[in-house]
Amino acid sequence: MTDMQTRLIDRKTLGEMHPALKSKWRVDYLIRMRRLPFLKLGKNIYFNEASIAKWIEENEHKLQDVGGDDDSAKRKAR
Repeated sequence: MTDMQTRLIDRKTLGEMHPALKSKWRVDYLIRMRRLPFLKLGKNIYFNEASIAKWIEENEHKLQDVGGDDDSAKRKAR
């Protein structure tokens, strides 16, 4: 293991730390598609903070497009 200590966070904390992942529906979709690293303990779902940080770095360009951009509004107007 690296210097970072393993810290498990829940959905609410994940949303507070990373606003692009605040939507329950978006997180559920990413979990269902196995795109977001998670740990399931019984019925509860947790996220390893270090794994999430690494996942965000690897998918940063995708997360920037989450909120929609001006180009998408322009395309819809055409």
